[in-house]
Amino acid sequence: MDQKAIMIAFDAFSFGLGATIASFLNVVIWRVPRGESIVSPPSHCPRCSSPIRWWQNVPIISWILLRGRCANCKEPISMRYPLVETLGGVLFLAAFWHYGWLAPLAWIWISLMIVGSFIDLDHQLLPDFVTVGGMILGVATSVAFWAVGEFTPWHFHNLTPNFFFVPPLQSLGGLALGFSLLWCVRFFGTLAFKREAMGMGDVFLMGAVGALFGPVAVIATLILSAVLGSIVGIVLILLAKVRLGGFAAIPYGPFICAGCLVWMFWGPGLVQWHLQLLLGK
Repeated sequence: MDQKAIMIAFDAFSFGLGATIASFLNVVIWRVPRGESIVSPPSHCPRCSSPIRWWQNVPIISWILLRGRCANCKEPISMRYPLVETLGGVLFLAAFWHYGWLAPLAWIWISLMIVGSFIDLDHQLLPDFVTVGGMILGVATSVAFWAVGEFTPWHFHNLTPNFFFVPPLQSLGGLALGFSLLWCVRFFGTLAFKREAMGMGDVFLMGAVGALFGPVAVIATLILSAVLGSIVGIVLILLAKVRLGGFAAIPYGPFICAGCLVWMFWGPGLVQWHLQLLLGK
């Protein structure tokens, strides 16, 4: 098998794995906010409760073959299911292209962001296993790779040119900066608007971004998420989907995740481009 065929096989594996994991994440997104088990009962139609056989549960393909309807009761199956599966496949593939053999670490965080974003969209809730779990992932991975570097010839920054995890001090500093910045936004926003301006889940989520990617990523993600949130908010107001001043109707977590994804794939390049603009070079 030549090198091109091997890469195609790895690409197919990455996309297929992402779509398969995202299929399970659909279960998590639906059941966790409702306090249901994610393993029992097995997959079933939420309307008629008929079990979904394995051949009816192949990511993306089954939804297309079933024409978006339950095989038993013929009720529509939300298009969100194949969209989440496709999103998982595309992001896993992109992470493999960008991070190579360290992609599995990115896949864990991508999975947490997918779950957090869609639960937040539905319930204005960010689960602790996403936010606190992200902080633990960032600090633990940072310490682990630093420790490996202490006892081997490896150097932390030479693990890969695209490695997004940072040394322990930067991880802890990013966690503190991300948490404190969003906490201040929440505190002063609540004082200004006389209502809760932001949930604590968003504060912990930005702390996770800092723990994983460091202080610079916190600033970039905050700016990117604010810009994306403003654009979407303006569009929704123009479409009369939310009332003017109804910022609480739009959860902020998905925008933090979107900004973080931009940083993961294009962050250092964006910083360099911005500095060049500021310095006029």
